[in-house]
Amino acid sequence: MDESETLSRLAALVGIEPVYWDIFGHRHETDEDTRLLLMSAMGLPIDTPDTAREHLQALEERTWGRWLRFVTVVRRCRPMAVPLYLPADVTRRPIFWNLSAEDGRVLKGRLGPEALKDHESCVIAGKKIVRLQFILPEEVCDGYHTLTIQEGKESVRGNVVVAPAASYLPAWFSRAQERRWGVACHLYALRSEKDWGIGDFTTLVQLATALTGSGATCIGLNPLHALFPQNPLHCSPYSPSSRLFLNPLYIDVSAVPEFEECDRASRRIRTAQFKKRLEQARATTYVDYPAVAALKFEVLVLLHACFESLHPAGHPADKRRRAFQLFCQEGGEPLYRFALYQALVEAHKGLGWPDWPVEFQTPNSAAVLAFARDKAHAKRIAYHLYLQWEADRQLCAAAHRCTDSGLSVGLYRDLAVGVDSAGADVWSHKETFAAARVGAPPDQFNAQGQDWGSPPLNPLRLQEENGYADFIAVLRANMRHAGALRIDHVMALLHLFWIPLGGNPSTGAYVGYPLEDLLGIVALESHRHQCMVIGEDLGTVPPAFRDHMTAEGILSYRVLMFERWPDNNFFKRPNIYPPSALAIASTHDLPTVAGHWYGTDITLKQRLNLVSAEKSAAALALAERDSDRRLLRAALVDQHLIEQSFPLDSTLDEENLQTLVLAVHRFLARSASRLMLVNLDDLLLETTQLNLPGTIDEYPNWRRKILQLVECVRTNPYIRASAAAINADRSTAVEY
Repeated sequence: MDESETLSRLAALVGIEPVYWDIFGHRHETDEDTRLLLMSAMGLPIDTPDTAREHLQALEERTWGRWLRFVTVVRRCRPMAVPLYLPADVTRRPIFWNLSAEDGRVLKGRLGPEALKDHESCVIAGKKIVRLQFILPEEVCDGYHTLTIQEGKESVRGNVVVAPAASYLPAWFSRAQERRWGVACHLYALRSEKDWGIGDFTTLVQLATALTGSGATCIGLNPLHALFPQNPLHCSPYSPSSRLFLNPLYIDVSAVPEFEECDRASRRIRTAQFKKRLEQARATTYVDYPAVAALKFEVLVLLHACFESLHPAGHPADKRRRAFQLFCQEGGEPLYRFALYQALVEAHKGLGWPDWPVEFQTPNSAAVLAFARDKAHAKRIAYHLYLQWEADRQLCAAAHRCTDSGLSVGLYRDLAVGVDSAGADVWSHKETFAAARVGAPPDQFNAQGQDWGSPPLNPLRLQEENGYADFIAVLRANMRHAGALRIDHVMALLHLFWIPLGGNPSTGAYVGYPLEDLLGIVALESHRHQCMVIGEDLGTVPPAFRDHMTAEGILSYRVLMFERWPDNNFFKRPNIYPPSALAIASTHDLPTVAGHWYGTDITLKQRLNLVSAEKSAAALALAERDSDRRLLRAALVDQHLIEQSFPLDSTLDEENLQTLVLAVHRFLARSASRLMLVNLDDLLLETTQLNLPGTIDEYPNWRRKILQLVECVRTNPYIRASAAAINADRSTAVEY
């Protein structure tokens, strides 16, 4: 085997795809330099041809040299076959198996040579290895099990995951013609009379209450992931420190049980200075994250001290202390390590772990263990555990209020595709991340491609060394208290676009992941949490991928602005939308309905020099938006939702704007898609978008607040009229 063939085989074995097609139909081949850089990012540096051969041999031996995989995922819908990799001489003798099921049951059996079907073989280190299929008994329940294979004195243990045929879908989803809808918002953007400058879990409770009787069945939220308390301006919910834990800024300080018991906190918030700071934080157009963080943490630390005083450790009869201890026990090592990380960030003046002294960059180092044993540091660790406990308690209360308010689907949470490289998750599990960045090739969001800055999970470590534990933990954390979960960039289950460090999207390539295994785990966790799954499948979507997701019970994510026929650009009519999908008018990365019509995004990009300053480019952008308005009007006229005489002006009076936005929502309400979300921003006729891709400091991303108080939602006549119209159109039969 020559050097080129060795490199190609190795690249294929680790999942580096040799070619990809972008959304514009352009073919891109992965060159040798990119393959070498990506393999090095996985921990397989190649300095010489001999190194490549050594890596290839080691990976093949790792695949064939172990009787059982570290983890095998099987599905209920097909023969539950566990591959065995046995020496040829072993296959001629009886083999004994023992399966310890998650529910405590133990199944045992004996396999004679006639029971194992020979599939293929490979010679490893001069020994012939045969791959066979062991079919699990049907009585094995869904769950996480341990399988032991034994022959003579030799035995090997591996994990087996038995998963349902598809992800969870509620009973109403199977009822003909039933279609439901909900309201989407970003939690930080919500205003209320008593907020502390940012939307919080109590504001969420108020929104659920306001939607009672509206016909809405869920509230869609931005990711609630933990961000960076010591650097509050790092506020993107899609670039978190951890996807396992919650952002404590969403805690309603006044709803913490210790709030009524803590005299120090009461005195603090009654001071004139504190009141003035609080009023200023409430009055801002954009969330002032540093001010909000200062206000909340100033009081939360007092509440934690009150908790420790009133409910001290060592009092097992104290219900609140016992609840806290149970939360910490259930969170286990990951929760403790996260709190430890937060305390270390404080000790290092807000810096992320890459800027710490080397001895603190590894969680189990002697320096870190000594840090945790220090009494003062232990108190800070306990404080951060307390914040996570209270955040979880308040989120749980909001989820229950949804149920009590008749929102049958409940909370619709959002899972970011990755994490910040300087955050808690990477520090805690550096070994499971690759030294590269995630992004996207050219698409409708960005013709130059995108670099999201997040490190990808290393597929070589995810399964064998990690046993999918990190992936399972992320799903569980984000399905918690949720009736639906949106997986951002769901194509990541199949492959991710990797960009080598120091490169750009033009030097990137796709790296594959164990799709079938990951889908099985998604299905299992979704059933356990009774949580629907929506896959955000925008951008470059591989052929047949959406059909595969539909078969898996994962809803597609259909955005009105992108649902057009490719040849003539006409908007697809409502009955063309797939039933197994969620329909929505716009996303946080796009302008609102009003903003799109007005062209505020075009004006903004021109002002920030994000588009060419040439007059021809500006004119082309405006001409395309003129065309968008004509096409949208034609689609709405076709559905008899507006008149042909509706003005095409780039500005509309309030009456016409309300007519337009309502028509768009009614258009989507008539869609065949079984679930629909209405952006609260659109119901409030907002014109500025929440996030402008391609900007960092140039635009106040993830900061804009809604115009009206949540308390006004219930009585807002336009929202009430919109809800009534949506209910009527959602209940109308659709011809698929």
